[in-house]
Amino acid sequence: MGLTWLCAAVVLAHVAGTHAFYERGSEVISLRSMKDVDAIAKSKFLWIVELYREGCGYCQQLTPEYEKTAKQLEKLVRVAAVDVEKHRDVAGALQQTYGFQVKGVPTIVVLQPKTGSTKKERIDYNGERTATAMTSFLRPLMPDYTTRVTKASFEKFVSSPLAKVILFSDKPKATSLLKALSAKYHERLTFGIAGSNDKHLTGLFSASEFPSLYVLPKDVIAPGEAVKYTGQTTFLSLDVFLMDYAAPKPGKDAKDSKAPKDDKAGTGKEGKSKEGKGKESAPPSPPAAKKPATEEPKIVLRDVDVAKLSVKQLKAVLRRWNDSCTGCSEKADYVARVAELRSEYGDLDDAAPRTEL
Repeated sequence: MGLTWLCAAVVLAHVAGTHAFYERGSEVISLRSMKDVDAIAKSKFLWIVELYREGCGYCQQLTPEYEKTAKQLEKLVRVAAVDVEKHRDVAGALQQTYGFQVKGVPTIVVLQPKTGSTKKERIDYNGERTATAMTSFLRPLMPDYTTRVTKASFEKFVSSPLAKVILFSDKPKATSLLKALSAKYHERLTFGIAGSNDKHLTGLFSASEFPSLYVLPKDVIAPGEAVKYTGQTTFLSLDVFLMDYAAPKPGKDAKDSKAPKDDKAGTGKEGKSKEGKGKESAPPSPPAAKKPATEEPKIVLRDVDVAKLSVKQLKAVLRRWNDSCTGCSEKADYVARVAELRSEYGDLDDAAPRTEL
């Protein structure tokens, strides 16, 4: 009997020791510094935060379900966790800021942005510790920064100084995807939702399929000049489409001027030939036989210095994001766009799931 319990204890200890919480590559955001606490306070997204401790059996049991929750709500809700022993200052700041006390682990709290308030409201989560239960609990709590657009309110809607995004839908409320986009572009784009049965507005935009999403660029109010979105209904694809119309983030320039310029190999100043004057130029070479087209090798972003890629290679990378980099003219523009998308979506390892719009 004693030997059996000893073996079981050794096995459990081994499992606990080899299972790390939310390692690199996890969709769960690890909170490790006071900057993370500040980021939560400034964020317009809904957050769910698990406070855990390594070695806690219940925390170990929760981990796979919490990972599933983060994956299912990727880009829609911020799913985060903090180790209360390794990062006591972060855990303490969260408790003090949002008025709660950890009496046992795991403790799960939801932090919801409230209209008209700079401080998020804390909601204690005491439901089932399954991905299905947590996802169902969180979706209705997502903040909605969209407005309902009707014939009567259309003139006010288009008077916004920002670019306007309008979705025609047969649903009475915004979906999780539209809510998340409105959170990311809060005060950078104006979001509206109109009913598919509004014949006046659907007529103005010539909308006949639903859902349909249109953008009225900044200073454009005529529906006839709206740009219709025709891509996939994924957060990534819609995000890439909308960023071209969004106002710059506060405190940031629209373009990154620090990126290197494209090198002009084989030319001196003003693109002149390096050959000396007075020399007879060589006769033109006969055209080389065309080589059969070969598939370009896939660029693994984590293994390369993006600034050293050619413009052709940078365009190939952007095509994988379905982004044509509208307005990009120099290498610096392409490098900046790749860097922006990479910081948001990583290294393109996984295909983005389709989401209901």
